[in-house]
Amino acid sequence: MIHCLHGAVGSFRDWEFLKAGPDQKLNALDLWEFLKNEPPSLAQAGAIIADQANTNDIILGYSMGGRLALHALLAAPKKWKAAIIVSAHPGLIEGHDDRIEQDSRWAALANRNWEFFLKKWNQQGILPPSNQGLHQATLINQDAVAKSFHHWSLGTQKNLRTQLATLPCPVLWMTGEKDQKFTELGREAASLLPKGHHAIIADSGHRVPWEKSESFSSTVRKFLSNI
Repeated sequence: MIHCLHGAVGSFRDWEFLKAGPDQKLNALDLWEFLKNEPPSLAQAGAIIADQANTNDIILGYSMGGRLALHALLAAPKKWKAAIIVSAHPGLIEGHDDRIEQDSRWAALANRNWEFFLKKWNQQGILPPSNQGLHQATLINQDAVAKSFHHWSLGTQKNLRTQLATLPCPVLWMTGEKDQKFTELGREAASLLPKGHHAIIADSGHRVPWEKSESFSSTVRKFLSNI
């Protein structure tokens, strides 16, 4: 079973395109369900995800979902068969307060004007125009999305670099060629992992799975066939 975790302002439906192999079943988690009541921290949410998985399952996370996947790996390091981390951040070294302030502004905008929030979110330089197959959060998720910017902000995340060295399972860290910032982060993170692999998808930016869905799926299949 592959547990798939969507990104910020994303949807569990984002993974409908994924063809990971005939023997691989997908469990696309709706991360907004975690935030409906008392929101867990990143570490707490990771532990919940790990607890719900079976031994030798695989976890796949994109961006915010990638950070949650890292916490699920760290919550139960020996439980997972493998992991695929896409366009994710291992943790800030400095600037935590600035990031918390930035994400607080996103939360306020999401609560105040949902349509304008979505427009501004998709206009970020790091993100290309919405891709075919990408399903974003809807108005029904408004409150949960706003909460995620508070409770799952990168500013609240610990620097996980040292802990990456403790993960025993194979980890594929994927980034887009055009996404220079996260490609550098991915190269660094993969070098710290005992069984880390870094794949750079050509002609792709931050939204790798939807910008280059065929290349993404084939890279995932190749990785899984070799573990």
